[in-house]
Amino acid sequence: MDRFQWWEDIIHPGENNLLTQGNVKLYDGSKKTLFELGTLTLTTHRLRWKDDINPNTDMSLNLSQIVLIEKESATWTKSAKIIAHLSAILEEDKKPGPVKYSPFNFVKFSFRGGGDKEFFSALSDAIAKKAWEDPSASYPKGKQYRAGIVGIERQIRDRNEATGETISEAFEDLKNLMKMAKEMVNLSKSVSQKLREKQSDITEDETVQFKSYLLSLGISDPVTKSEYGSGSIFHTELAKQLSEALIKPLQTSGGILSLTEVYCRVNRARGVELISPEDLLNACLMLEKLNLPVKLHKFDSGVMVLRLETYDTASEARKVGEILQDKGSLTADELSIFSKVTLVIAKERLLFLEKEGIACRDDSIEGLRFYPNRFLTEGA
Repeated sequence: MDRFQWWEDIIHPGENNLLTQGNVKLYDGSKKTLFELGTLTLTTHRLRWKDDINPNTDMSLNLSQIVLIEKESATWTKSAKIIAHLSAILEEDKKPGPVKYSPFNFVKFSFRGGGDKEFFSALSDAIAKKAWEDPSASYPKGKQYRAGIVGIERQIRDRNEATGETISEAFEDLKNLMKMAKEMVNLSKSVSQKLREKQSDITEDETVQFKSYLLSLGISDPVTKSEYGSGSIFHTELAKQLSEALIKPLQTSGGILSLTEVYCRVNRARGVELISPEDLLNACLMLEKLNLPVKLHKFDSGVMVLRLETYDTASEARKVGEILQDKGSLTADELSIFSKVTLVIAKERLLFLEKEGIACRDDSIEGLRFYPNRFLTEGA
């Protein structure tokens, strides 16, 4: 946005107003700005954006600085946008503007109230004609209507056509949503069928729990690198979002989740905005510094987990010790079923008991099995 300059109410030779569209938001590259609501005006020479709330914010961009424009179609949740790619070379006589420096060579205009198609067509035409290079060239002053009944009828017809296009686009989005919903229903039926086929092995409570997992985590506005960059700011914001999103899943999982399980859950919730294992780890390392209720913990074996700040290791050890005394012996697989935790966490809990002297191991060809330490309970 460093190509913008404060608006000067000086008409250039041969300059005419072409089109005006309200309710337009400005982006600096892909980054959101404070320029939320304004009126965008296209002339033969410039683009003018004026804030509807603060009239003192009035800026312009010379069309000569635009090298390419693209359209970004609207979706169910996002408005249509026009992307203007700008020249890498700043104008020598550029006046001061709202931004002194920007790392981006493009800006976005978000059309919240529609009108993007007509504006894109007019902007393309204006850039192609390059009226600023030939002040004597004649240029039409936008769409004109005849006065009287005929003019009114044409205005109504054009307005109806524009409304029809908007409605058609909305129904296209609705069709896509219904298609996705149909696929989700088919998936749900398939899962339900498989659950019914294994009725003897899966209890009703486990079925309900499985279904709840499908809806247990959701991130509506994921933190992205395009918004916060790729440095510490991104990892800090990601850590805050992770802490907020994982509170309930951690509570229902006994206060602890392996980092592998966290990675799968988070990326499933983020949809197409996936994060890498490295980004997840860097964000988790920020949790302690930010004093958030979720902490990263590393076991002696190297396994890393996220757990609630209120997680009581001693209390969990006592529970596992009671199960071990009751069953006589346990494998990690058996404990994972009794405690309803992952196999990795179950093994770490048994290893913790061994470290504290509460359990002893028997490592045979049948696998690793733990027994109560009877030297503590029965004596010599």
